[in-house]
Amino acid sequence: MEDVWAGGGNLGPSIEYFVRGMEVGNMVFMQYKTFHDGSREELDIKVIDTGIGLERVAWIANGSPTSYQDTFRIAFDYCIDVLDMKVDDELWARFGPLSCTLDVDEVEDLDATWKEIAEKIGEPVEKVKAGIQPVKELYIILDHTRTILITVSDGALPSNVGGGGNVRNILRRCFAIMQKNGWWDKFGMEGFLQIFEKHKLDLEGIFGKFAEN
Repeated sequence: MEDVWAGGGNLGPSIEYFVRGMEVGNMVFMQYKTFHDGSREELDIKVIDTGIGLERVAWIANGSPTSYQDTFRIAFDYCIDVLDMKVDDELWARFGPLSCTLDVDEVEDLDATWKEIAEKIGEPVEKVKAGIQPVKELYIILDHTRTILITVSDGALPSNVGGGGNVRNILRRCFAIMQKNGWWDKFGMEGFLQIFEKHKLDLEGIFGKFAEN
């Protein structure tokens, strides 16, 4: 897909490539320097900014319904076992190519978009939401807890300032999602901390052994 990307004072045409509804990578042809008044001038040195999602390449190679099942393999299996959650891989495989239409920045009526997706895959919208939403929220928790693991391992701590505030906010979001779904009753704090231990196992091949705490 052809597009335009701007950021950091630079701008240029871009190409984004998608597989089954997910952006796998992009190339931005940095051509202009931009100014606050909207004007621009040609860059003396033009570069091609390339981004490729390593986890998404694994998803393509493995043919999994989502990249998260590859990225969080051990942690994901642990969580669905604790929650006794059933994952409809066939539904996710059909939903995946259409999921990119649920973009809050682009869509005015998300409920209408859910209905359109349900019609295209031939299922009632209630069934689609029931099969997608809880798993999606589990993916959020897995993504956030991995972020917390890495930042804390690098020396950061939750706080009310700077990057520590980001750590605190995503930790709070995990708590809120778990509270809303009644998942605290199944995990407890000890079970929640085990998610981090499972992330360590998933990442061990890249990072090696993590510290005990």
